[in-house]
Amino acid sequence: MDIQAEKLLLIEKLLRIGDAKILEQVRKLLEQSKNPVVGYDVQGNAITHQDFINKVEEAETQYQAGNYKTIDELDKQSETW
Repeated sequence: MDIQAEKLLLIEKLLRIGDAKILEQVRKLLEQSKNPVVGYDVQGNAITHQDFINKVEEAETQYQAGNYKTIDELDKQSETW
């Protein structure tokens, strides 16, 4: 079945749905596909694609501003742990 036929089949099924909760779930699923979860942080919280892009851009900005530590600095810092 080609993509257009699949779309028409889904439209027909959506038109027959009488349960608002199911329609809400379909809507949320479609919204999530625009910004999918790409990973999780150490606490188990989802990280979306856009969150990841934002964090990378923030890290690049900090690096360009000189806001980082070298390996040597981290080694010295870890000696006090």
